[in-house]
Amino acid sequence: MNRVRKVKTVETSHVFLFILILTLNSALCFADDVYTFVIQKQQAKEKNRWSLEDWLDTRDRMRIQDLWFAVHSPSPYEYKVGGSYQLGQSGSPRNFNTSEAYFAAYATIVGLEVRYESGMDQRWFGLFNFRVFGYHDQSTNITLQAGLRNSSSSDYSFNNALAGAELTFYLRRYFGLEGMYRHYFSSTPNSTGVTSSGDRFQAGAFIDFSALRFYGDYYSDTETWISQSGVALGMRVYF
Repeated sequence: MNRVRKVKTVETSHVFLFILILTLNSALCFADDVYTFVIQKQQAKEKNRWSLEDWLDTRDRMRIQDLWFAVHSPSPYEYKVGGSYQLGQSGSPRNFNTSEAYFAAYATIVGLEVRYESGMDQRWFGLFNFRVFGYHDQSTNITLQAGLRNSSSSDYSFNNALAGAELTFYLRRYFGLEGMYRHYFSSTPNSTGVTSSGDRFQAGAFIDFSALRFYGDYYSDTETWISQSGVALGMRVYF
């Protein structure tokens, strides 16, 4: 009898211990779930909580970022000055030499440009440039042009409105191709009642040495009273 009672007592103790373990495990799981729920809820609240301290910290960080960008961002202003020497043919054929000089100033994507050509005639250009693709002249870009041209010699003088486009395309980091097309609308009549209009096409390659660019272009001018073509070798400085 005593042995039977001892066996029953041991079995009862095992059952009680098993129930106790299950109860403690359930309590711990419930406590863990409650803790997780509470913590997650608090974290969610903290993300959406607005405070003056957070606003001041964010403002200070933004000031530091703005200062960093101001120091490291490229300037929105760009200037270029350059010139070229042109060798060409006109008519029968007739060889001639022309030189040109120009200066341009850009503020982000818009710029003003002045050009002067001296050769068979004297030409002044006033251009408004608008860059529709690209941020700098020393990057791949497409730039539209509009402006005025005055062409004069001892025998004639013409004033033309013009429109055109320039393309710069970098094949490598410091080497690329460039092209330009410009249309000269019909001019105002000169003293003899003659008008002039025409087109200019120019294309070539360039190489950059930091702020210095060397280029060589082929060009063709076709106008009412003259047709000429040749090569232009030039240099340009950016600053």
